[in-house]
Formats: sequence, C-alpha cells, structure tokens
Amino acid sequence: MKLQHIAAAALALTAFGSANAAIATGGNGSMVLIAYDKTGGTTTAGVFDLGLTLDQFVGSTGNGAALAAGSLASTANTNIVWDFNANTIKLNGATTTAYGNNNWTSAWNTLLANVDMADLQFVVTAFDTVGIGSNLRSLVTGVGTPTPAQLNNNTTQASNLQVIAANKAGDIFTPIANKGTIGSADNGAYTFTAADGAAGRANGYAMAGDAFGNEWGNNNLLKGETFAGTATYLWLVDGTAKESRALYEVNLNAATGQLIYGAVPEPTTYALLVTGLAVVGAAARRRRAA
Repeated sequence: MKLQHIAAAALALTAFGSANAAIATGGNGSMVLIAYDKTGGTTTAGVFDLGLTLDQFVGSTGNGAALAAGSLASTANTNIVWDFNANTIKLNGATTTAYGNNNWTSAWNTLLANVDMADLQFVVTAFDTVGIGSNLRSLVTGVGTPTPAQLNNNTTQASNLQVIAANKAGDIFTPIANKGTIGSADNGAYTFTAADGAAGRANGYAMAGDAFGNEWGNNNLLKGETFAGTATYLWLVDGTAKESRALYEVNLNAATGQLIYGAVPEPTTYALLVTGLAVVGAAARRRRAA
C-alpha cells in the first residue's frame, strides 16, 4: 500500500478482506522495514513499505493475548520473503502480487552505497493508533527471550512506541510521503543520505533524535534494533492491556537483499534434521568403504 492512502489491490487471502491501509492512519497500519547506519557520523536510513497491513498480518482482532485465526502470523510455518532487488514478495515460496506493486530497488541500492555493512541495523514495525477497544497495538522487533522486567516494562510503554506514527509528535512518515517511490508505488521506499541535507526528521531522516532515535528506540525495551544478518523476533505489543506476544523470527540479509520472516523449527524438527543428516552421513561412509 502507499503510505499515504489505502491501496486498491485486492487480496488473494480473502480472510483479510480488501485494503492496504496507510501507515498508522486509523487502526490498520502498514508494516515497514527501517534499515540504517547511524554509527560514526553516518546518517543513512531507508524506510521500506512492506505491503502488508497489521490486520493482514495478525488479524483485525489479533492482539498480545491472541492472534486472529487464519491470519498470516497465526498460521504455522508461514514464510515471507521480501526481495528488495527483485521487487517481489514470496509467501510460502510462491511469488504473490496480492499486496500491490513493489518499487524498492533504487532505495535499497542507495542504502547499500551509503552504509558500512558492519554497522547496518534494522527494525520492523507497524501500528494501530485506534486500537481494539482501549488497546493500541504495535508490531515491533525484539529479543526472543526477554526478561520478565523487559516484558512488563515494554507493554506499559507500548503506547509511547507510536509517537513515530503518522500524525504523532515524532511522525517519520509524513515527511517522506512524496520522496523516493513512496508516493508512486503501492509499496515504495525512500533512503535518506547526507546528500539530502540536515539529518532531521523534517528532511526525511527516520533516525533523527526527535523521531525514531529518542522515541521508538528508547521505548522499545525489547531491544529491537538488530544488526543485519542477525535474527530477531517480531512481537505484537498491546498498549493498555499490558500483553506481548512473540511471533516468529525475522532477519535482514544484506548480501541477498532479502528480509525473511519464518517459523523457527520446533525442537522435534531439529531432532529429525540431525537424525536425517546422521543417516545420510552413515550411508555415504558405507559407500566409500565399499
């Protein structure tokens, strides 16, 4: 969806209805990737509209206590791959156009050309600024095994996470509404670099101190800022219900240009994998011996 309005693309998954909604406008915000390097004086940050809305991902009634049945996040073994080089979204291995057209490549190339790869970090987020009843929902990245204190504190501060949402005090989306391909593609992107002027929110720098830097970053106590190549978790956090729910892992692979969301194998899966490898290895040894 375009960040500034509802896109018209029909969904193949009818359980979610129609509608790609604007980021944090109303109760169904866009999922976005923010990838950046703010180390050693570098001021580069890319914002990528991932095409899915919060409702499509966790369901219109999904919250920290329970996901909506049939939603992507509630379905076992769901795998989603966003490819910023190919401008494609793959759902469980099959390319889908159900979420509209994607135009990320230029912003992705600009990002890579202006960051130190060792310092590239990322977050994934989405917002519901209306809420289910009195609950404001936020999708955030964070550690897979938080302490009880992190969980409790993060849920109590969940409403503060939304300060970077559209029409909020730290709004990072309105300033980029007509930058890059944000305004022209259903799912566009924009990367701010030092060549774009002062590194402030008004100029489209998402990591500015009056935007992400002192707001989302400080209020997400699940330690959501992660280096590319390192897996982190997606969490669905409620504002006033004080509940958080861990979803699956997400990882940004800068080498392939892909953001990957996928189920983490259960212990039994790992056991089967190890057993299978052992069988294959034994068979190979027998062949060599023969």
